[in-house]
Amino acid sequence: MNVNQETDGPVQPTLEQLDTWCEQALSSASSEAREEAERRLRYFFPTFSETQAELSDAYGISSGQERVLAVFPTIKGPADAARLMTWFLHQSAKVYSQTYVVRRLRTLVLNHLGVMADDQKSALRVSLLEAIREKGSEMPAFLVDDITRTLALVVMFTWFDMSESRDVIDQVLEGAVHRVLALQMLRAFVEEFNRELPARYIARQRRVVVAFRDKQLKAIFAHALEAMRAATPAPGSDTTAEQRQALSQSLLLQRDCLGFDFIGLAPDEASDDAVAIQIPSTWKDVVQVDGFLDAYFDGYARSGPPISSQFIEVLVQVASIRRSFYMEAVRVQFVRRMARGISEILSGTIGLEDVENYHHLCRLLARFRCIHTLVEIEDAAEYRDLLAAVASFTMTGLTLWEWSPNSIAPLLTFWAKVAATHDVRDDSNAAIAGDVISETLPRVVREFLRAMVAATARAADSGDSPLDNTDLVLENMSSVAAIARASYERCAPVVLETLREMAAEYQEMLRTGQDVTVVELQLAWPVYAVALCISARQPYRSLPEDDRRDADMFATALELDRLVQQRIQSNISTPPCESLELALLQTHVAFRSSFIGEGGHKVTAVFAQLSSLVGLPDGAAVLDLILQKVLFNLRSWPAQSPVVHRSLQLFHDMTAGYVSVRQVAKLDTITLLLANHSSEQLQFLHSIDEYKQRALYYGGLARVLFASDTPSPAQFVEFMHPWTATVDELLAMPEDQLVQDAVRPNLIRVLRDLRGFLAAISSKNNFMRFFEWLMPQRIELVHRAVRMGRDSHVQIAGLKFLAEFAYNRTQRLNFDVSSANGILIFREASQAIWEYGRLAIDSREPVRNVYKERYKGVAVCFTTLMRLVAGKYVAIGVMPLYGDVALERAYQTVLELLRQFPIADVIAYPKLGKATMSMLEVLLAKNNIDLVQLTESAHEQTMRLCVEAFDHAETAVSSAACSVIDGLLTAAIECADAGRSQKLVELVQARPDITQHLLKTMLNIVLFEDRPNDWSFSRPLFCLMVLHREFALQYTSQIVQYQPVERRGDLIAALKDLLSSTELVLTTANRDAFTQALTHYRREVTAKNLILMVPSTQTLGAPVDIMKSTDTEAQEAMAE
Repeated sequence: MNVNQETDGPVQPTLEQLDTWCEQALSSASSEAREEAERRLRYFFPTFSETQAELSDAYGISSGQERVLAVFPTIKGPADAARLMTWFLHQSAKVYSQTYVVRRLRTLVLNHLGVMADDQKSALRVSLLEAIREKGSEMPAFLVDDITRTLALVVMFTWFDMSESRDVIDQVLEGAVHRVLALQMLRAFVEEFNRELPARYIARQRRVVVAFRDKQLKAIFAHALEAMRAATPAPGSDTTAEQRQALSQSLLLQRDCLGFDFIGLAPDEASDDAVAIQIPSTWKDVVQVDGFLDAYFDGYARSGPPISSQFIEVLVQVASIRRSFYMEAVRVQFVRRMARGISEILSGTIGLEDVENYHHLCRLLARFRCIHTLVEIEDAAEYRDLLAAVASFTMTGLTLWEWSPNSIAPLLTFWAKVAATHDVRDDSNAAIAGDVISETLPRVVREFLRAMVAATARAADSGDSPLDNTDLVLENMSSVAAIARASYERCAPVVLETLREMAAEYQEMLRTGQDVTVVELQLAWPVYAVALCISARQPYRSLPEDDRRDADMFATALELDRLVQQRIQSNISTPPCESLELALLQTHVAFRSSFIGEGGHKVTAVFAQLSSLVGLPDGAAVLDLILQKVLFNLRSWPAQSPVVHRSLQLFHDMTAGYVSVRQVAKLDTITLLLANHSSEQLQFLHSIDEYKQRALYYGGLARVLFASDTPSPAQFVEFMHPWTATVDELLAMPEDQLVQDAVRPNLIRVLRDLRGFLAAISSKNNFMRFFEWLMPQRIELVHRAVRMGRDSHVQIAGLKFLAEFAYNRTQRLNFDVSSANGILIFREASQAIWEYGRLAIDSREPVRNVYKERYKGVAVCFTTLMRLVAGKYVAIGVMPLYGDVALERAYQTVLELLRQFPIADVIAYPKLGKATMSMLEVLLAKNNIDLVQLTESAHEQTMRLCVEAFDHAETAVSSAACSVIDGLLTAAIECADAGRSQKLVELVQARPDITQHLLKTMLNIVLFEDRPNDWSFSRPLFCLMVLHREFALQYTSQIVQYQPVERRGDLIAALKDLLSSTELVLTTANRDAFTQALTHYRREVTAKNLILMVPSTQTLGAPVDIMKSTDTEAQEAMAE
């Protein structure tokens, strides 16, 4: 292509200009420069998949009222665009330019390769392959990968149509490119075929991937294996840079081949099944050959980092091959050779000074033992040698936390798997290494605890403690617990001895007044070990002796807890240790779940032992102790501490179950707490910022208070007394005094506490108790809070309380028909909405944080109104009949609030957008819309909001927007059909531009995009087509005009089926038929890969009439 050729339109830029724009688009620090460069490049390199925002007239080229993609005049479709892109790829020597154009080309191929003719597809494939041949050695590796991945897409999409495409991989295997480049290309091919494409391509991709797996993947793996063997250096010889590169690429290619998705799904990686590689049996002639494992172990020994670690990585995957892949005799040989190779590495510490080698070897141990039980060789010398070598390696490895912290987990996993299949009756059976296992398991437990204790001491100064990652601590401790439980009579004394020794040292240091900061950190490890060992108890396998050991450990942990509490109560100068406190809490959680649970107190040997040790005779005594522990933490720790959150979570768990809450309700401690729940001693209650903590606390207390089916009124009154006093005191103050710093925190606290308490009430009777306490006098405090316009925190606290008060949670607000309670709730809540709305609308004061000071309160108002209307506990339809203005004022207020704020802001803030659409969905539902007095501006604003909500990140919000439009249009159409004159009908009929814009927007979404909620879009779309049938036909015909002739036939047929699927009369049956037709249309376009091109200035074809087109005419259109 001549870059200086003359054209009728804008002149094609020079190669230097294109290079400059590409560099600006990818590297410019100026966003304006990047956008301008992108705009120019889109003109010359269109993908016909641009978004609506990108449909800009780059050079002033216009197409009437519709926005179309401006493209260079010589580009008539995707084939021309691909030809220009590949030309630029060959001509330019700049990495920025090549990178940019390859990415554009990939998008084009992914979406529109199907419209190209076979010769055009072939030319594209040849051009990409030639680009790699000519420039691959000069290109950076990532660029070669990008080009090869694009080539792989072309091959994938033409696999069954063009035999030449399948030959591309054979050409690479046969040496069409340089050896290293061939390995790199094959790796990119494997990765691209294994990558999951968007959902619309899944079915087609899967068929191609299966064929690739069956016909090509084995040959690629064999090629990589041969390349590895050829590049592996002989003993004592040096290697060239090219040889090392070939060796590295061959190993990476093998890793990707073995990591291929052989079974067509992605299982949970946390399961053992996930690590088993399901390679086909046809690979046996490649894998089950003499010297297969020798090549990897020899290569590892002869190479250095980083290649040596790649050898181990491949071995990890080889060890993960499913056991059923091998016949019995072959499996024995494989396991023996693998065990011998690992033992040789461990015994000679070959390459283990490199952290990557060390880590991958730990992974190899875990994976090897997870897949293979090693029963095949348990009576062989290799088994004993392996266990002995791993035992020695583990003792050293456990001390290397700072060097390789992630390697401890796989080491523990290896021994946990060994322990899981070990029978304690074989402890003395040396023939199957029972003695080695029985000796090693307690050593592993002991050395792990010692190593972690030592690492914690060393990390005390650096601040990088192994206790910082609680999830990793619990994961490792779970493995330690599994190891300990397998040989509990040997391992439990180890844990207990460690804890007692350290506790005694801790006690002595406390007595002598020494600094115990480090020791408390170290004590967390044996305490966690106790907790996880108790948690790992299996009732059907646990013996009475094991339960007594659990009791000993738990009693020792309680004694330690007593020491810690004494230290905290003694006004210590140094703060207590959070890690130790969390570990002690974990111990209480574990004991409760293992020995008490939800089914009631279990009489086991554990309580007899606990009774003799610490005087806890049954589960009730333990529960009372746990509750006292929770309260002590709430009194002693600041609100921001994780100890408080974990304590409150434990309290919540204790009160969440039907049986457990009744157990707790009988305790003396809880009785005392109910009478003093707002005690000043509970530090976290002093904070006004931790609402979730207060909700957990008061939610638990509410469940306990109402645990009895009929709690006495006196109990309720006594519980509410502190709040009664506070609320009455605040009501007695003038409103302007509530904003004072001395009063304001009390107001926020009481509103949040009442909200947390109310949220836990689930029955009508209990709600009525609260209702009678609050109404009618004390609700005035909430209105005062809402009217405090200069304090958004107080306003939101009041509004959120009302949102919870109006929430018909678990049908707790279903009052009797003759009751006025529902109307009273509606009046109070709607009054608060009106009060807040007036302040927000009339306010002219600048705000620093628009969300916190404005939008957050507005969102709560919308949620409150939605709950009032959706709760269905008050007949709102009768309010206008009786002159009640509560409903009208609430509706007018929210509609006015919607008009006050920019639409972009309403959607940009996720919570506000979700609350807005949820409210509109309820308000404008078919049975409620008559009550909403929509004005023309409110109608237009609502429709604009819905259009913006179509692109919201949450599918539920876009579905709600569809429901709003559906409800509004359905009501308007039904009223018009019935001949009823209504303002809504006039609004819709007076603004056809709005409904036509909605119709175009929805058609664009349905036809051009693949949304998960097509059903939601189909409902309002049908209403719009009922209103504008001719416009819908005209617009869809216009879309077809812009499509390539190769697609028009199938597209016309699919659209004709959709548009003629049912009569355009608004009935339920017709709606359902249209929805089914849309689903059928989606299946058709997916099966035929009919991805529509965005309209462009150069792709406008002859006019078509979809409804009059026949199959013959469609074929003629394709022929043209």
